[in-house]
Amino acid sequence: MIGLTVFAFIEAYKSTQNVVSSFLKDKAYVGLTLVFLAVVLSSLNSENLQQWLFQVKIKLPFLFLPFAFYVFRSWVDENFHKWVHYAFIGTAVLSTFHVIGNFLLDIENITNSIGQGKAIPTPLDHIHYSIMVAYAVVSTAILALNERVKLRAYILFFISAYLFAFMHFLSVRTGLALAYAGIGLTLIWYVITHKKYLLGIAMAAFLVAIPFIAFKTIEPFKRKINYMFWDLAQYQQGKGNSYSDSERIMSYAISLDLIKESPWFGHGIGDLRPIMTQKHKEKYGQKEKYIYPHNQYLYILTTLGILGALLFFIGLLSPFIFTRNRSVFLLVIFALMLISFLVENTIQRAVITAFFLFFILLNLSLKPEHSP
Repeated sequence: MIGLTVFAFIEAYKSTQNVVSSFLKDKAYVGLTLVFLAVVLSSLNSENLQQWLFQVKIKLPFLFLPFAFYVFRSWVDENFHKWVHYAFIGTAVLSTFHVIGNFLLDIENITNSIGQGKAIPTPLDHIHYSIMVAYAVVSTAILALNERVKLRAYILFFISAYLFAFMHFLSVRTGLALAYAGIGLTLIWYVITHKKYLLGIAMAAFLVAIPFIAFKTIEPFKRKINYMFWDLAQYQQGKGNSYSDSERIMSYAISLDLIKESPWFGHGIGDLRPIMTQKHKEKYGQKEKYIYPHNQYLYILTTLGILGALLFFIGLLSPFIFTRNRSVFLLVIFALMLISFLVENTIQRAVITAFFLFFILLNLSLKPEHSP
């Protein structure tokens, strides 16, 4: 990202046209910088400037990457777009071999740990990794549906099916939910554009059946589902202070209380951790580790308030609101991101923020005549 930004500024400097001026007029690209601006303005309401600065650094891609992609948008034709996705999908497939290999080396211990709420080891945070693989599943399926060469289409379908099966083995619920949602949206798009209604009904029925088949045949998936119900039972009994799903529910309740206390301006993005910690102690008692709201919408409303959230989300959605090029790729990447917001504070982490922003801008930059 740094390299792309540096070369974009060099290209803009060498250009005979006023690239900066034209960029500032393109709402689809420049709108994303409002996300960075919303976080910067939160300094007015943050006493902990060190934590505020940390959040500003995470949002720097929203300041620089939109300009970089705007400068190089002419590169993004169908072939370029396709090969960037091929490289990403290939990396995802190779990473699955690494994950499966590590699992096979320690099957018993890892399987038992899944039943205790742990995750299969992955190359990076398991939730973020599962989100990336979910996009690989869906983007591969879209490429297959648009592929004109039959053999290549069959290969892509096979890769998509393999990655989808791997998602059930990995058993990370956020990624699985996104994979199902993305495939569902792709199926709806394909049925409507090609009028394949019977195929759509058959595929929808198959998608509904897959989780039940996976529960009966894939041990990590079965253990994860059983643990989820056990975790929720602990919460209902008031014993869930140290369990993942219970923690999420508690974080939602605390966030709603904080939003009621300061609905318009929030509590400041730099001050959220000590406030959440204090509220948790008051509401649920002491614990070893305190967490942020596990919901991006609640996180933003808690820290920036209603006014800041409007600025943040208008900026975040600007590539979809202000473009005429709403391809299925752009629809899917936004859908995956917004759905993930329901259960994760997704773009409060550098890696997954960069991932979503990169593919939003790549899909936005695909020329309309080349957009499926």
